[in-house]
Amino acid sequence: MANKHLKKLNNTPDTPAAPPKKEKRPKKEKAPRTEAGVPSAEKLSKRDLRGALIALGAALLLFAACIIIWLNESRFNTDELTISVSTAAVAEEEYIFDAGSGQIFASVGDGLAVATSTGFELLDGEGNTVVSMVTPMDSPAIAACDSFAVFYDLGGTTITVADLNGSIQTLTPADTILSLTVSEGGYITITTEYTGYRALVEVYDASLELVYQWYSSSAWVMSGLVSPDGRNLAVLSYTSNGSEVRLFSLSQSEQQASFSVSDTILLDVHWFSSNRLCAVSAEQVLYFNGSGQWENTYDFNGQYLTGYAFGDGFLALALSPYRAGTSSVLVSLDSSGREQGQAELQSGIIWLDASDSEILILASDSAILYSSSLTEKGRLTGLAGFKYAMLRSKGEALLAASNYAEVYLF
Repeated sequence: MANKHLKKLNNTPDTPAAPPKKEKRPKKEKAPRTEAGVPSAEKLSKRDLRGALIALGAALLLFAACIIIWLNESRFNTDELTISVSTAAVAEEEYIFDAGSGQIFASVGDGLAVATSTGFELLDGEGNTVVSMVTPMDSPAIAACDSFAVFYDLGGTTITVADLNGSIQTLTPADTILSLTVSEGGYITITTEYTGYRALVEVYDASLELVYQWYSSSAWVMSGLVSPDGRNLAVLSYTSNGSEVRLFSLSQSEQQASFSVSDTILLDVHWFSSNRLCAVSAEQVLYFNGSGQWENTYDFNGQYLTGYAFGDGFLALALSPYRAGTSSVLVSLDSSGREQGQAELQSGIIWLDASDSEILILASDSAILYSSSLTEKGRLTGLAGFKYAMLRSKGEALLAASNYAEVYLF
């Protein structure tokens, strides 16, 4: 694997040609003037009038063109006093990696994890390949936090943990892997099949020490996730009555609380804090506390959920009136489910990412940067071929295609 490649921009202009020598023009006779010193209109020729009108018209057209360009390239928001400018995309750096079938990506701090059916790679924030391994995987998958990535084969029994320093460790699951998550604090939650039970949920800390186990005898388990403070565990499960989020303390074996909804399939669960969670379904987002008590609901009102991403204390949703369409509405919700802003998009969304306080949208030919309240902060145009996008800590965007990724500044 090659290390990163810098795209050098040639900022040196072409050497200008020597200007042609000016020919001497015959002196023009001054037009007769009135007492006020203004040329007499009666004595101006038709050629002079025509020239003056042409010059005036050209000046007006130039002024109008400048106004149109400014309106198209700049969007002024009087609420936050910011200017968003559309910029032709120019890559700052380029990273190279292997392509393959089943390819997926994940951000690891400012680094990038890539997995395919034939293996995986981990690149650090400078684009250097720190881990590269060839291993067959039927359903490659990645879960990651800021410091390490977990590569695994969904439905298999292979788990590899790799960090940005190039260190590699392995975990041996109890049985076939059903799901795997990594929390903000680096806790790994593995859900597997287990003989005699519907599932087994195991929690490992950042040192890969086993700290918790829960055997599910009655519910089918979708996934589990440890809270940001590393004290609690939420397990998303299904029963014949609907979906249920079971809440545990990692210091106690018994279930502490639960949150249930009937006739609804919950897709994901997320911790905003140790006492506030939300669960995402295809029709709505449900908010509840650490005691399992409902607090709020944000309904999609018949629109289809086409994507979502969690930031620091907020949730970004991509909604569309069509299952597959080019128009979308981007919505930002705070940790209590209150709407912070909306933005209409006229193109389909390829990827949606959120960071501490920003949201990044990758469309077919552009990338748009928003604040968490959906004020547009910048736009890159002229993009093509990218299928993954991530925000980095220095206000950069890393856009990935099949065998390379490029860094862009807004």
